[in-house]
Amino acid sequence: MKKSLAVLAAAAGFAFAAPASAVVVGGIDFGTMGESPSNRHLETATLAQQFVTGNGQDARAYGFITSVNGDTTYCAGGGNCGLFYIADFRGSQNFSGSYVEFTSSTIQVYFTNDASLNLLNQNSLVNIATIEAMTPWVTLSGHNNLGGTASPDAVTTGAGRLTGSTLSGNAEGLLDVTGGIAEVAAFLDSNTIADAAGGFADIAYTASFNNFVLNQFDVQAGLANGCRNGTAAAGAWCYQGTSNMRGETIQVPAPAPLALLAIGLFGLGVVSRSRKS
Repeated sequence: MKKSLAVLAAAAGFAFAAPASAVVVGGIDFGTMGESPSNRHLETATLAQQFVTGNGQDARAYGFITSVNGDTTYCAGGGNCGLFYIADFRGSQNFSGSYVEFTSSTIQVYFTNDASLNLLNQNSLVNIATIEAMTPWVTLSGHNNLGGTASPDAVTTGAGRLTGSTLSGNAEGLLDVTGGIAEVAAFLDSNTIADAAGGFADIAYTASFNNFVLNQFDVQAGLANGCRNGTAAAGAWCYQGTSNMRGETIQVPAPAPLALLAIGLFGLGVVSRSRKS
């Protein structure tokens, strides 16, 4: 771009001819909304995220993309694929008890055709290692000039609060497509999200999270110590929640007459997907 883990396994070749009502890019069916450059693509995702306690720190997040343009059955040809991501937020600054900024970020989205992974069945370190073994699908990098009260070099901001034993917060930022499978990067690299300095990003990122329910395997492994009362050290896996990565698509050739690339990949998935009609 200007975007939430390894070598491309392009095993299936030109296998699927997409219906006229769908746009298939990189093995993902964007549905009828993908046909128009004025319609947004939407990726909603589960989220697990680390805790920060001051300036100069980094945090990771990861999750499963549950829907694309509102459709949970987003695999081309009705396969059992899944999209996962790992996000790295680096260089915390202007930290206070209720606010933080990060000066760089990268979100790597991964594709898998093995729908078997449940992110709550193992701890975060194992989840990340498993996701990183999947096929990279698109790479998104932070875009600055967010506007508002954010510093010009900030690419992501977060706001949080501690109420009793409850930690909760939200985050937002801008992202650019900077890599990935060529057809995916070209499709999402639309430069349609205005920043505060007259430039354009590709993706708007938002997230909300809290410590209400923690991954039990993180708790057992000591990866979430102090998360229940706000005394956690930097890097603890304190947050669970959701995130959205939204951008406007650019026009692509009508897919009906084309034999579209079906990418065979390895890795994981959370949900077994039913075949699209």
